[in-house]
Amino acid sequence: MLKKWNLPLTLESMAILVGTVIGGGVFALPYVNIKSGLLATNVWLFFLCALVCLLHLIFGEIILRTKQEFQLPGYAGYYLSNTVKKFLSFISIFSIAFYLLIYIILANKFLHVVMGDNLVYLKPYTFVFVWFVLNLFLFFKVSDVSKFNFVLTFLLMGLMIGLSFLCFNSINPESVKITERMITQHWYVAYGVILFSLDGLVAVPMMFKFLKKKNAVKSSYIKSIVFSFIFIFLLFSVFMNSVALLSKNSTTIDTFAGLVPFLGRNILVFGAYIGLLAVVTSYIVYVNYYKNMLQTDIKFNKFFSICISMFVPLLFLLLDVNKLDNLMSLAGGVIGGMILVVLLFIYQKVRDKEINTFSYRLKLPNWFLFVLGVFCFVGAISQIILHVINK
Repeated sequence: MLKKWNLPLTLESMAILVGTVIGGGVFALPYVNIKSGLLATNVWLFFLCALVCLLHLIFGEIILRTKQEFQLPGYAGYYLSNTVKKFLSFISIFSIAFYLLIYIILANKFLHVVMGDNLVYLKPYTFVFVWFVLNLFLFFKVSDVSKFNFVLTFLLMGLMIGLSFLCFNSINPESVKITERMITQHWYVAYGVILFSLDGLVAVPMMFKFLKKKNAVKSSYIKSIVFSFIFIFLLFSVFMNSVALLSKNSTTIDTFAGLVPFLGRNILVFGAYIGLLAVVTSYIVYVNYYKNMLQTDIKFNKFFSICISMFVPLLFLLLDVNKLDNLMSLAGGVIGGMILVVLLFIYQKVRDKEINTFSYRLKLPNWFLFVLGVFCFVGAISQIILHVINK
């Protein structure tokens, strides 16, 4: 007798992906919504959600069709070459470590806002506290991490929906002139920021590992990804449009400062709680992916992998990360685009191999994969050119 699709199990696996995607990038969406134009940004969001969802499904098929367990660099070495594996490993070690540090710094800043003027004497030490607490998740089992992430993700979504409702309810319809901001000369800015904000590839191995341990049916794997991105599209669309239509030209890169004239200073504290949850849910998945990549792909032992995951991000403290916003956006778009191209090359090789008995199969023609690869490559190169031209 065939097993039935388990909705609660799918929701729990969805929380891993949704919690990873809803990170620091989501708070920049209202800002680019104004900068690029409402129509341009919403079209980019719809198109890129569909594209990124498909790429996550492709990565999922690669995982299910491969008997060995890897992270992305390991799959590159298994199907392409050891040179590509070394390149991706090098890029991943430093890029993920950099993002982990950014999350720690963001969490520390959000915590300072929550604390306000209370416990001022503790503020110099909160960075160490945040770093220590976030890295405790390295010692959790996958099932425990997924349960904790499940609770935090639903709390995060509730707060974001609540903030969207507050903004929407405060909009003065007479002050909204949508036609003035449909498409601007900076229409391309939204592409890189949205692509960065939708990145959740690191969550797919953990999602599928969780579903395998729960003996989930094949349809749960596909539905977990597809339903996640449908929800992400709806949430991001409501959030970025409601905030942008309220604060308009006052919209800030962090969302919340621009809302103070309309919703009061308490919105900063409310936003800080949202930011903390967003950072924690993303950090949990990223740091565990980092540890697993070091173990399965680079063959470090568990102890050394945990030490690298905890301490290598701190090396970036030598850099002035507070002045690297544009560089982070550029690096995310370029590196992300290149990784997606490599992912498509891996998928081409996977399709030539004998399929694993337990796997779904995406019936994508070769010409479509070629167009997809060209788009990702051109998108990455264009980000470099556009940033240099408009520097």
